[in-house]
Amino acid sequence: MVTLIITLGMCHGAVGQLPATSIHALTDSIRLHPKPGLILISTRWCTYCQLQKAQLKKNKDFQAASPYFYFSELDAETPENITFNGRTYAFQRTGVGTGIHELAYALGNADNRLAFPTWVLIDERFNILLTYPGVLDKKALTELIKKLQE
Repeated sequence: MVTLIITLGMCHGAVGQLPATSIHALTDSIRLHPKPGLILISTRWCTYCQLQKAQLKKNKDFQAASPYFYFSELDAETPENITFNGRTYAFQRTGVGTGIHELAYALGNADNRLAFPTWVLIDERFNILLTYPGVLDKKALTELIKKLQE
C-alpha cells in the first residue's frame, strides 16, 4: 500500500513537467538529431518569467509538440561557463553582485538590451530565427507551436 502511494505521488509529480533540454546539452542534441531549438532566457527574480514558466507547465499543446523542437531554459545570471555551438560563454559582472551571462546577451539582445523573459528560436544550423522579448500569451504560443510542427 505504501509503495502504491509513493508511486502515485511520483507519477503526479511528473505531470506538467516541461520537456526541457539542458542548455549545456543543447548543441550536442541539435547536432545529433537536428531540429529547431526554442530557448527561454529568464532569471530567478523575474516575476514575468515565472508566470511564463507556469503557463508552459499548464499548456498541453506545448508539451505534446516537444518531439518537433528542443526546449531549453537559460538563466541569464548563471555563473557557469556554457559552451554553445563551439564557443564558450561566461558570466560577466556588471556591478557588485550583478551581471549577465554572455550567452544570454548573444542570443537575446535586441537593440543592445536584454529583457526578461526573452524567447529565442534557432534552426538546426544555430541561426537565430526569432527573438521575442516578453511573455508569449496562449494564442502566440499556440501559433509558435504550430509553426514548429510544420
